[in-house]
Amino acid sequence: MISEDSDDAKTTNTEKEVSTSEDQNKKKGMVLPFEPHSITFDEVTYSVDIPQEMKNQGATEDRLVLLNGVCGAFRPGVLTALMGISGAGKTTLMDVLAGRKTGGYIEGSIKISGYPKKQETFARISGYCEQNNIHSPYVTVYESLVYSAWLRLPSDVDEKTRKVGSFWI
Repeated sequence: MISEDSDDAKTTNTEKEVSTSEDQNKKKGMVLPFEPHSITFDEVTYSVDIPQEMKNQGATEDRLVLLNGVCGAFRPGVLTALMGISGAGKTTLMDVLAGRKTGGYIEGSIKISGYPKKQETFARISGYCEQNNIHSPYVTVYESLVYSAWLRLPSDVDEKTRKVGSFWI
């Protein structure tokens, strides 16, 4: 019989802790070389100045609202579909969230893992593959994301991890 205070008991307990830790890592999947982040957005409104042509046709407003009070969240590891009819604002929303809209007025809250979004940081940790982008017709979306991962991840990250990591960028 081994007492709780003996060295053998301490070794056995340590082995159990290591084993439990390894089991938990297996359940979680691969350890990524970066921290996955969530994106939440609340009451996002995007508007632009009314074009002169619309004013000439009698428009009385100063701004044309393209997104109005949009809320949502994208969580890491969860496939999320953004659906709507043509002209509903899906691409506009993605452009606003990605920081690709440089003109106009953006209001509301956009947070990355609970912190207010800072575009200069967000641009370094994210990738966005548009439906109609200037990609080679011979390259898949997956290959585009892997390429992005190669450019963004540290050079000491191995090839297998980069390929898996590209799904989280």
